[in-house]
Amino acid sequence: MKKISIKMLILISLMGMAFALQAKPVAIVIKAKGEVMIKNKTTGKSVKARRGLRLNDGDKISTGKKGRVAIKFIDDNSLLRIRPNSNCQISAKKEKNSVAKNIFVEFGSIFASITRQRSRFRVTTPTSVASVKGTRFWTVQEFKGKTMYFGEEGVVELANDSGVALLHSGETGIVTSKSSKPLVRKTKAGEKPDFKEDGDAPDEFEMEFEDANGNRKVLKFKVKKTE
Repeated sequence: MKKISIKMLILISLMGMAFALQAKPVAIVIKAKGEVMIKNKTTGKSVKARRGLRLNDGDKISTGKKGRVAIKFIDDNSLLRIRPNSNCQISAKKEKNSVAKNIFVEFGSIFASITRQRSRFRVTTPTSVASVKGTRFWTVQEFKGKTMYFGEEGVVELANDSGVALLHSGETGIVTSKSSKPLVRKTKAGEKPDFKEDGDAPDEFEMEFEDANGNRKVLKFKVKKTE
């Protein structure tokens, strides 16, 4: 029995390693500052975020008091900026010729700049779901509290079991709980988050990767502060 148990443990370990090696990265860290940790879904291990770190489906991102990180999705160049004191999880599932993405924000603030795409990009919070196909907006989730959305470009659909609302540029969406209908109004002065603490220099670097056909390619990343 002991020998069988040891063999089984070795087999399970090898299967886990093989699965981890087969995982395809869905995004890459282009900038990290302060305390930012990435927890791998497959291994359960956490590592400090650094430029060039590749992220897989299901990875969790957490930032400390002064931590902030910017990531880009490899398939369409969509950008996600995660602010201090935030906790979220990225999900990316292939659907035919596109990749459906969902960002679950447990708490904290994120900015999303989404390129036009076939499948929807969703930001999910404890109170609601924001769905887009190409736009720029903020999501601010209080710890066990309300959710606020700030539109910068395009249209965002805010929805939960109690109703649906459309968020446009210059508007603020408020969802107090999952049982409360999303409400939209004009954004008040000084209400929306900004990038003042990120500096003026653009984030720019190159990364080599292998596509689904085994071809090696070089991606060039250049992100302005306001993107």
